[in-house]
Amino acid sequence: MSAENPFQTMRRFLYVPSKAWKAAVHSLTCWGWLGFRRHPYLVLLVSAGIGTGTAILLGRLAGENKVFRVLGDVNPIWFAVCIGAECVAYAGYVLALHGTARVDEGPHLGLGHAARVVVAGFGAFFAASPAGGFQVDYWALRRAGASRPDALARVMGLGTLEYAVLAPAALGASLTLLVGAGKNPYPSLTLPWLLVVPGFAFAGWATSPKRRRRLASTDGKGRLRTWFGHTVSGLVVLRRLVLNPFPHGGLAFSGAALYWFGEIACLWASLRAFHVDVAIPALILAYATGYVVTRRALPAGGVGVAEVTLTLALYWLGVPFVPALLGVFSYRIFNLWLPIVPAFAVSGTVRRMREGLLQADRDLSAESS
Repeated sequence: MSAENPFQTMRRFLYVPSKAWKAAVHSLTCWGWLGFRRHPYLVLLVSAGIGTGTAILLGRLAGENKVFRVLGDVNPIWFAVCIGAECVAYAGYVLALHGTARVDEGPHLGLGHAARVVVAGFGAFFAASPAGGFQVDYWALRRAGASRPDALARVMGLGTLEYAVLAPAALGASLTLLVGAGKNPYPSLTLPWLLVVPGFAFAGWATSPKRRRRLASTDGKGRLRTWFGHTVSGLVVLRRLVLNPFPHGGLAFSGAALYWFGEIACLWASLRAFHVDVAIPALILAYATGYVVTRRALPAGGVGVAEVTLTLALYWLGVPFVPALLGVFSYRIFNLWLPIVPAFAVSGTVRRMREGLLQADRDLSAESS
């Protein structure tokens, strides 16, 4: 009888009756009960518990003996590369935030202030925000003088900018694997990225001057139509970045590229620490597929979710399960948890954020209602 692979074990282990799943979903919708503004350390503690529980669960699925055997052969010198890569990612995001804020005569968000916002916002302390790190960006833009609609549009534009850079890279990696640069074409992971092409076509269509005002309107609309309007507003900001490359558009795109380069390089170095040699196209595709939402977009930085999806994406692309698991959790230490240290170093910005995010909550709730 053949041995059960980790994915089959996971399916069997995670089988839960439908009533239990409904209770779990309800608990997720009650995340705000923890009171981020009042009890941020409690949220941080719960996030750490989720991360630890996920690590223990996946470790048991992989086999404790295998995990400790691979862990004992780690090469820690690669972790220094991880730190350097995260510094590059930080610098890139600062440039992206600054450029997106300033394009088309936007609010003046200086590089120094943008750096403090990014350092504080990337810490796990603030990743626990119910709206994710983008709420921190919204607060910074409002404080810099942007109106509520303009701040929302620029935040959506910043998020769109991130994927406008990552998606073509993932598409290129998919095409490379499809034409034979990898051992297998992996159609279930590669073919969906072909949708990037019609996605860019839709963005160009929706942001054309003759229809963007109508599509971006949110006055008197329902929640779904309001979300669509904000999305179009973000695409309009992205179009402005493309049409105004000097200086702010080029700065924003360069910053987003640096951000993703730093993040993927950190994952690569984390895998190399466990002697994993993965092809660059497969690495990019696994990262984009398994980490399609970032720590800036999900509550608690996507803790517990990103670890599972990224590990499985690497495993499906041919990386052995145990080294993939340990590499991903090492990456998340540098990507999510260590940033809390510099976040405390900018405690003044932290205190002002804590006061301003409550108003940001009200603004965002008003826009979605």
